[in-house]
Amino acid sequence: MRRNNKGFTLIELLVVIAIIAILAAILFPVFAQARERARAITCVSNLKQMGLALMMYNQDYDETYACGWASGDGGKSMWRMTLKPYIEKFGDSGSPYDAANGKGKGIYLCPDDPFANSGYDPTSYGYNAQPYGGNSGMTMGWVAVGNGGAFPGAPEAGIYSPANYVAFADAAETGSAATLAADPHFNDGSPAWTGCTTNSGSGPFLFNPSVWVQGGSVDWDFGVPGTEDWGSCRNGGRRPYPRHFGKINCTFADGHAKSVSADTLKVAIDSSNDIWHNHK
Repeated sequence: MRRNNKGFTLIELLVVIAIIAILAAILFPVFAQARERARAITCVSNLKQMGLALMMYNQDYDETYACGWASGDGGKSMWRMTLKPYIEKFGDSGSPYDAANGKGKGIYLCPDDPFANSGYDPTSYGYNAQPYGGNSGMTMGWVAVGNGGAFPGAPEAGIYSPANYVAFADAAETGSAATLAADPHFNDGSPAWTGCTTNSGSGPFLFNPSVWVQGGSVDWDFGVPGTEDWGSCRNGGRRPYPRHFGKINCTFADGHAKSVSADTLKVAIDSSNDIWHNHK
């Protein structure tokens, strides 16, 4: 009996290949977005663990928030060090720069931080160290510690609305040449005494976080509008940074974590929807 071994024609084969190519073009961006969503969720999880550590620290230290940074003590007072006992498997030495040396790359590093695996960043997150005005915030100001200074932690009673005040956030040095070229309003909100070129008062502000370019780690803190670290002329423009779909992942002063719009940075200082300053 005669067998029919007819195979695909060239046209049929090309049609199949075209269908596969179309499906790939549709699905690959979806897969990439799903991976990005997963990284963003991991980042929120990191910040939630930091929030829990902060709350445990507060209970152990008379309802006082962790110190931001101090000189003259080898970094032992920096928040990354004081929270380490409450966070499993971060680092293996007494240095706040463990992550920079390739050690302890744990919850202090966001998976979407391009410097996180380079051995450069000690952290992807900043501490809200310098709130606007005379109100007490996450830190109480500059005081003498040996031959240097410190940003000691504030008492919980000094925070007016812990659930609406950001303690930690995705952050980076953002005052790069590329950023300044893309965002002519970058220095809006900078105190005049810092030497920055613009100061648009108390807001709302015109800067555009969506075009900022990360240039490096915040080391330990970030500025907010009206504070000295906000401008490009101070510490590389250390600011909250929108790494995830135009949003900034944050830990609030009551320990909870969530993602917020980068546009929250642009609202008027001390207005009802301002989450970056300690206000009533």
